Amino acid sequence: MSSERHHIIRDTLHGALSGAGLIGTIAVIQALRAGVVLGQVVQPILVFVLIGLTVGGLTGPLVGRAIRRHRTR
Repeated sequence: MSSERHHIIRDTLHGALSGAGLIGTIAVIQALRAGVVLGQVVQPILVFVLIGLTVGGLTGPLVGRAIRRHRTR
């Protein structure tokens, strides 16, 4: 496996997990702040986690490449 392909796969996974964690955490915090029982809003929270997973997976390689370029300067 080429080095660039390895970086793309790693950045995609890292971005997907980071995005899902960040957006999911924000959704849970907002539900708790609203005083809603988490059991009642599991599905909407999971939708936000899925959105974070998708956006993070798509942007992960772009952000990873930008970070690597910045570090090599």
